[in-house]
Amino acid sequence: MFVIGLTGGIGSGKSTVSRWLAQKGIPIIDADKTVHELYKDPSTIEVIVDAFGEGILSDGQINRKALGQIVFAHNEERVRLERIIHPRVQKSMQAQQIAWEEKGEKICVWDVPLLFESHMDHLVDEIWVVWVPRDIQIERIKKRDSLSLEEIKLRIRAQESLDGKREKAHVVIDNSGKWEKTEEQLRKELERISRRVE
Repeated sequence: MFVIGLTGGIGSGKSTVSRWLAQKGIPIIDADKTVHELYKDPSTIEVIVDAFGEGILSDGQINRKALGQIVFAHNEERVRLERIIHPRVQKSMQAQQIAWEEKGEKICVWDVPLLFESHMDHLVDEIWVVWVPRDIQIERIKKRDSLSLEEIKLRIRAQESLDGKREKAHVVIDNSGKWEKTEEQLRKELERISRRVE
């Protein structure tokens, strides 16, 4: 099975690219959805509460906003959370990949915002980075989320820069222009890989 590692940064348009690939029938193994599932898992909840205290719970569930306020403001707290979550996410995603492979799928996408930061880049065959310049990134986040400029900068800072990710990519999807241009790049890359796995 050929595994594409799809990554980007907050506001880069990675989710839109992921949706487009899903519409083309490519199985998407989504790290964020996997994390959401893990946050409902009693053993994971227990470990996170041990690390961050009862204050991050509401009605026995993890309050992501409360947890986010802690981990985005303090680098060492973010690293602590990642040490808990990343190995669990990786294990779950590998199991999902095996399930797709058993169904006869030839290509799948690991949709991982923190592909490099979580050291999962070695688990994929090719890395696609969805890239936009920083000013467009900030503008898009402002439009989409009700965050202050300071909060936006904290979130961008919590991830490796898009330019840094771009350097390590096998494929850079430039999403700074019209969607038609992005789609053109995606179609070309997908056709290339489809030919390769036939």
